Amino acid sequence: MLRILAVGACIITINVILQALGNVLLVRRTNHHFLFENRSISNINIAKILTFSFLFITMMHFLHTFMWAICYYVNPATRVDFQSFSEALYFSLVTFTTLGYGDITLSSEWRLLSGIEAINGIMLIGWSTAMMYSIIQRINNVLKATTNQGVDK
Repeated sequence: MLRILAVGACIITINVILQALGNVLLVRRTNHHFLFENRSISNINIAKILTFSFLFITMMHFLHTFMWAICYYVNPATRVDFQSFSEALYFSLVTFTTLGYGDITLSSEWRLLSGIEAINGIMLIGWSTAMMYSIIQRINNVLKATTNQGVDK
């Protein structure tokens, strides 16, 4: 059981590092839209920021589930439960998002790993939700400042 927990902790650590680096990249990529001297944002730019952010975060989560799928597929104890890597990836996506269809399950004591993945998914998706909320708040603050500047003049 300790080995299972250690493997789960390693994958979680990798995913948290990926999430952190991805968030830094996302902030750096979108930050120039929110600089003080660039207070006016067009609707097109708002749509670009939101679309890019959403797609970027979605790709990060796909990368997280891909990491878990690799873990399941290369582990001899869980490899027997999957006929192909795409099946391991499907299982990982369903587990990470906590859908848990149950059409594919792990048969060994390593099934504990799927619960660890679900916890990891909940946390990372929550983190991403907070990031999207933060971006929307920044857009809202810029729009308020633009509106207030027009009223002051």
